[in-house]
Amino acid sequence: MSLSRFGLGILAMLLAALAVPAVALACRCIWAGPFTKVALATELVVIAEVRSYERHGMDVAVVEVLGGEEGRRTIRIWGDDGALCRPYVTLFPRGTRWLFALQREGASGSRDYAISGCGAFWLEIRGNRAIGHITVTDRGTTRESVSLAEMRAWIRSSGATPLDPQPLR
Repeated sequence: MSLSRFGLGILAMLLAALAVPAVALACRCIWAGPFTKVALATELVVIAEVRSYERHGMDVAVVEVLGGEEGRRTIRIWGDDGALCRPYVTLFPRGTRWLFALQREGASGSRDYAISGCGAFWLEIRGNRAIGHITVTDRGTTRESVSLAEMRAWIRSSGATPLDPQPLR
C-alpha cells in the first residue's frame, strides 16, 4: 500500500501540527478593552519592576500597590505557556516598570497572579508616564500616554477622577 503525494502532504501537515502545540492549541478570546475598562475589575493593580523569568512566569518587585491588597515585595506573574490567552513574559524586559492589572492564578488560595492577554491589562511606565491602550477601544496600534499621577488618582478613585490621555505619535 503506497501513499500518494497528496496523502503524504496531509500526513506531514498533521505531524507538523502535533509537533508545534502552540499552533495547534492557539488561544482565542474576545478583546475586553483598554486599561480603563479592565483594570478596576481585577484583584490587584500594581506598579512593578520585572526582575527575572522562570518558565512562563516572571518575578516582579512591587513598587506600589494601587488597587487591591498585596503585602509581599516580590510576586510571581504567570504569562503564556504557548496555549493560554496571556502575553509571553518576555514582552516585559527585565529592569522595566509596568502598571499591571492582575488576577489570582488558578485555584483560590494561590499566591501567584496571572496576566490576561484578552485586553490591555498592562501599561508601560516611562519616567512619570503610563503608556499603552489606556482608553482607545480598538485593539490596533494606537497607543496613548497619561501622567502616572493622573493614573494613580483614577485607580484610587475607582474611575471617578477624569483622565486626559494624549495620543502617542
